[in-house]
Amino acid sequence: MFKRHITFKLDKKLRQRIEALFFKNDWTVNKLPGYTYEHRANPFITFANIPAQARYQFMLEHAEYFTRTFIRGPVCRGQIATDVIHDHFWVMFQDPERDLFITDKKYHNQVAPLLGLPGQNDDLLKTGNNWDKYKAKRNQYHLNRNEHYREFAPNWVTRTSIWDGEGENQNALLTVFRNFDSASVQKGFIGDIPETIWWMDYPLFERTYYELVVNFDVFGNLAHQLQTRMYFDLIRNGAEYNFLRLLPRDKRQEILNEWYSGLGKLKTHITYAPLDIETPTVEKYETESVKDELARNILQDLADINAMEKDSLNRCETKQCYRHDQAEWIHNVDAQLAELTSKKAEFISGLNFLPEMTFLRVSNNEGQRTMYSIIRNRAHTNVAFIFGESLRHQPENDTLTIYPSIAGSYPNFIFDVPASQISEFSHQLKSANTHKRFENIVLQWGIRRTHPQFWEKLHDFTAWQKEQQPLEAGIFDINRYENL
Repeated sequence: MFKRHITFKLDKKLRQRIEALFFKNDWTVNKLPGYTYEHRANPFITFANIPAQARYQFMLEHAEYFTRTFIRGPVCRGQIATDVIHDHFWVMFQDPERDLFITDKKYHNQVAPLLGLPGQNDDLLKTGNNWDKYKAKRNQYHLNRNEHYREFAPNWVTRTSIWDGEGENQNALLTVFRNFDSASVQKGFIGDIPETIWWMDYPLFERTYYELVVNFDVFGNLAHQLQTRMYFDLIRNGAEYNFLRLLPRDKRQEILNEWYSGLGKLKTHITYAPLDIETPTVEKYETESVKDELARNILQDLADINAMEKDSLNRCETKQCYRHDQAEWIHNVDAQLAELTSKKAEFISGLNFLPEMTFLRVSNNEGQRTMYSIIRNRAHTNVAFIFGESLRHQPENDTLTIYPSIAGSYPNFIFDVPASQISEFSHQLKSANTHKRFENIVLQWGIRRTHPQFWEKLHDFTAWQKEQQPLEAGIFDINRYENL
């Protein structure tokens, strides 16, 4: 299955890199770690002898893989599991040389005991007490972190503290799409500038991996499952707070309030650590749209390692909204589809009837074809709760991202459109303001389960992916396929 097919290339080059990272300098283990509850709960203490710099660097250099292990792993399955992430966001990482948890041993030792992870104690009756304990430790860590980093400001509160992949590693920039009850991750900043951006440091990244992969028990009881997902909410919040520190102090709370409106504003006071509005940023801003301005600057800074440097389908700023490395007939398809992206539902009426993940197959008269993923990004007042999503959904603010490849594991529907009709398809989707008009699109180009060529069309996506990405390809799960 494509969902579970998560590949990791082990070769001579990687072995040499591991030896250089972990064994270049001597380090000793005075006592082997145990298997107790305490050892499982805190990897920063259990594996303290392994150099933090080496551990973080290894994770950074394979960030897409490590992120994929939880984004496409068993923990990220079901609406409750994905309710605490946005439908579309970017992820970047803190430079190891600017991460005080790595460079400052005294600070490291001071805060490491606060970084334990809940879920190991699955006594249902003690769930509340366990959660309060770990939440309190995490929030105390944030207060300590703010205070310590403030001593080094403003040197670290700058775009230069973002890991640049040493100028060549594309794992430095990732995009995550949430598709209702599943999610996917891709290299590069894909789509229009999202509402939120994560800036992860080493403690955040390793805690995410240990909480959602290493320590996650797919057969765990309610107490384990609940604590795991609630702590991930804190991780998301921490990554967002890191990003906000790059913005002007007087704008941070305003933007946070936009991300956590409604009951989310109440939860920020009850559950999360206070936002750092004291540490100044080095960044200078010329507009009032500081978040978007910062995102554009990051896109420009890290263009060389951005796997989607010029996302012409979603961030087109010229009249040439197509990929220059593709055939002429694909240029026209790209240009037509670009008219559907980065606009709210009021301008793309058919968006209201689309599911989360739609596969699109486009073919020309010569039998050549290309594939796209049409991703519906649902907007919410906040993503601070694991229940009640329908109450927080803002359908009028939903948008589309079109990815020129395969982005999800569970296609909800398929459209098969000849290249000569792509303009008409795009036009009808924009103007389909009733269910009847949308159904006409489905009747003309849709592939329902009852379609005589359903399996043939579905398998062609697998065949195309094997041609384009032979190591990544897998079988798509159609349990979530809808008969629109």
